[in-house]
Amino acid sequence: MKNATFDVRALTRENFYAVLEPLARKEGELMLYNSAGGFEDIWKNGLIPRFEARYGVRVRYRNVRNGLANQQLIAVHKVRQNSPADVYLAGSSDNFAALSRNGVIADLDLGALLPELATVPRALTEVVFGVRTRGTWPVVHVGQTAIGYDSAVLPADQVPRSYEELLRWAQRNPGRFVMTSPAKGGAGGAFLFSAALHFAPDDACRTKLYRTQASPEDARSWAMSDPCLEAAWIYLRSLMKVSELANGNADTLNLINNGQATIGTVWEDQVLRFQRAQLVPPSLRLTLLASGEAASGDGLIVPANTTHPAAALLFIDMAFGKEFQAWKLATYGSRSLRPDVRAEQVLSTETAALMVPAAQYEKLSVPMNWAAARALTTAFEDKVLSQR
Repeated sequence: MKNATFDVRALTRENFYAVLEPLARKEGELMLYNSAGGFEDIWKNGLIPRFEARYGVRVRYRNVRNGLANQQLIAVHKVRQNSPADVYLAGSSDNFAALSRNGVIADLDLGALLPELATVPRALTEVVFGVRTRGTWPVVHVGQTAIGYDSAVLPADQVPRSYEELLRWAQRNPGRFVMTSPAKGGAGGAFLFSAALHFAPDDACRTKLYRTQASPEDARSWAMSDPCLEAAWIYLRSLMKVSELANGNADTLNLINNGQATIGTVWEDQVLRFQRAQLVPPSLRLTLLASGEAASGDGLIVPANTTHPAAALLFIDMAFGKEFQAWKLATYGSRSLRPDVRAEQVLSTETAALMVPAAQYEKLSVPMNWAAARALTTAFEDKVLSQR
C-alpha cells in the first residue's frame, strides 16, 4: 500500500482502530466502486450512512462493470498512478486471477487482520469459491441460487425435489419450466454447474469441476470432451426439449409473474427484491434440489495503490460488522459468512417464508466455480442448444 502513512506490517486486530481511525479522519473521504447492480441500495441505505456517521469520512460512490473497472485499475496500476477506487466490490472470485496477476490487489490478509472478520473461519477467507485468495478477497455478500415455483399453481407436495423429478415434471408440463440462459444470467450458469456436479459419476469427476488452475482454453476443451460430463449433457438435452430458455435472471421471474411458467431457476435475494416490489406473485416460493445448488458471492478488495488506505480498511471492516450483515440479510436477503448471522436468527417469519428453507440451505448449498461454469456454458450451446 504505497500511500499508507502507517506501518502496514505492524497493524494488528488489537491496534486496528487506534491506528487507523485518526488517519482516516485526516484522509476525509474514500471512493467505493460497486460492480453488483443489486447492491446499490444496500450501500446507499445501509453501510454508507453508518460509516459516515461513525467515522466522519465521506464516501463517494460509483457503479461500474467488472470488465471495464478491472481494465481501468490494471492500466492505472501499470503506470504507477493512484487508484481511482479505494474500495472495490469486485464480484465473484473469477475476477481474482487478472487483478492479482497485475498487482492491483493490496497484499493484505484481511481475513486475519480485520476485527470484524475474526468470527469467520479462516478456510472461508483464504479460499473463495475454490480460488485461493489468501484473505485478500473476503466475501461480503453470499447469494444462493434456487428453484422458484408458484405455490398457488403447484402445491408444495407436488414440487420436484431432485433433478430427476424436475425432468419428469417438465416432460408432463411442457414449457412450464424455464431455465435462465447460462450465457445471460447467473442463475442459469449456477444451475448448469449444479447439474454437472449432480450427474458427475465419482469424486474424481466432481473434483474436476472445482479446478481453478486451468486456462480458459483448457477449461473449454475439458467441458467439450470430458466423459465425466456426458450424463449431465444427456440430462440437459432431455430437459431443454420440454423447457423454455429465458434471456436473463429478471426474464425468468417475469415469465413466472406473467403465468407463462410455473418453475424457474432464480437467485434468492433477487426474488426477495422482486416480491417486495410486487413484481412476482406473493405465492412464489423457493426450494433446493437434492444433491445441492450453487451459491456465489461478491468480495471486497483494497487496491494496492489506494489513495485513502486507512479509510478503505475501516470501511471494509464495518462491512463485515454483525449489525450491518444482519441488516442486509433481513432487508435484502443477502446472506453472510459470519456464523453468528444466520437466517433463523435475524429473519422475520414473513421474510423467512420467502427464502430458501433454513434446513435446505444448511445441507444443500454448494460453492460455485464460475471458471468451470463459463466453460460449461460454451459447451452447453454446442451440446444442448444446437440439438433442441
